[in-house]
Amino acid sequence: MMKKPTEIPDLLDTLLSQAMANGELCAVDDGKAAVTYEQLIALAKNIARTIFSKSKKPCPKVLVALSSSTSAFASMIASMMSGGTFCPVDITGVPERNRTICRLFDPDVIVHDGVTPAFLDAIPVTTRLLDLSRLPSDCGQVEVVNEHNDVAYVVFTSGSTGVPKGVKVGRMEFSYFVDVAQRYFNVIAGERWGQWTNLGHDLAVMDVFMALVHGATLVPLSPAERIRPAMAIKNRYIAIWQSVPSVLEMMLRANQLSADFLSTLRVISFCGEPLHRHHLDALFEACPKLEVFNTYGATETIGFNTLNRLTSTNYANSCEAGSVAIGDDVPGWSLFLRGGLNDDEGEIVMASDYLSLGYWQDEERTRAAFRQVDVGDSKEARCYFTGDRGVRKNSLIYCLGRTDRQVKILGERIELDEIDFVLRDAGFRGAYTLFRDGELYSFVETADTIDEERIRKLLLASLPFHAVPKSIRALPLLPRNQNGKIDRAAIEREIQP
Repeated sequence: MMKKPTEIPDLLDTLLSQAMANGELCAVDDGKAAVTYEQLIALAKNIARTIFSKSKKPCPKVLVALSSSTSAFASMIASMMSGGTFCPVDITGVPERNRTICRLFDPDVIVHDGVTPAFLDAIPVTTRLLDLSRLPSDCGQVEVVNEHNDVAYVVFTSGSTGVPKGVKVGRMEFSYFVDVAQRYFNVIAGERWGQWTNLGHDLAVMDVFMALVHGATLVPLSPAERIRPAMAIKNRYIAIWQSVPSVLEMMLRANQLSADFLSTLRVISFCGEPLHRHHLDALFEACPKLEVFNTYGATETIGFNTLNRLTSTNYANSCEAGSVAIGDDVPGWSLFLRGGLNDDEGEIVMASDYLSLGYWQDEERTRAAFRQVDVGDSKEARCYFTGDRGVRKNSLIYCLGRTDRQVKILGERIELDEIDFVLRDAGFRGAYTLFRDGELYSFVETADTIDEERIRKLLLASLPFHAVPKSIRALPLLPRNQNGKIDRAAIEREIQP
């Protein structure tokens, strides 16, 4: 049964309670030092006290300009202790993007460590800097405030206009997600949870609180470890892992997707992009007893909203539509398909009382994406229109990419993701197709020289002739962004004028 808002435990209260009960357990092992829960909470209280003194405002806005580390996680907790709203940024990301985020968020306090990040030249005059390298050692008395902002944090995602859009994640809604996620992960106190994603992304925030609220040891990876994730899993004894499926491609290229490297894993969970059959074939060959979750969700819907629990004995049943089925609704969220030719296809629409609160300072965009919709039985629900395209096959739901990846050629609909699937089926580990000026361009990931005519003949065996690309080019690696997803803009630049 779905919990009512009044029954949802606040995640900060839960974190503080379990930290008090398990204070000697290791909370964070960031590769430089390991700190206990008692030490983490003491640091968070010290930061919260300093946020209070610098902001002199109730419910302050706190920009966290730190790498994934104990200091960053303590700063997030400190923001919640102060009743405020935090915004994490990826300090290794593009400086101009971070300048834009800084201007849009308009923080009261910016937490950094030592060297001031270059993008902070855009800060408003009213913003105060909190340098953790100069943090007073005396915590003093800090009372966790009872009154707090409804928005726990804001995370900025890429906008279609090129300007990042901030998603407001409610504290109650996020508390509910963290609580319900435990039903699937069954985190054991002291278990080691790996964090691969950069701090400026919602998946990283999920990692932090899903691990710490339930007593796990959070293990953030260094930039060097992110390049060799399998090695990090082995060397740092990671039991729980959450990332985009592209991480498996990195392991395959390094010849490290094997039991020798992954034997410590209990659960590995994927989100953010389609998971494919060859990923699971390799993963279960290496670790037959591993539990794999394929999930679906959006930053706007908070966390994952569907989950498919996969094992070595059942996964083949979920590989029917070029990708792996995204599973059943998580309690509290309901998935619908709208706007297709029939009830078994269309845009994925998510209905829930636990969606995000909309976009930061953008009511027009919020009204366009979040709408009251009739969901049957004369009931209306607040829904988010994802822009993703779904299809139902044999009662299973598959996410087939973005709705804008569907184009018309000679009056017929062509699915760009279907072309990519056929290319991967032809033996390429990665493929991405673009439509520009009425022509199709495909890029495949391989270090070898390719025979375009031979590939076209293979495509013609599965696709209509007008779905065969004008150009097929090989790239040693498909370009990816900081979150491991395909960088469409970078691939577009590869198209010759």
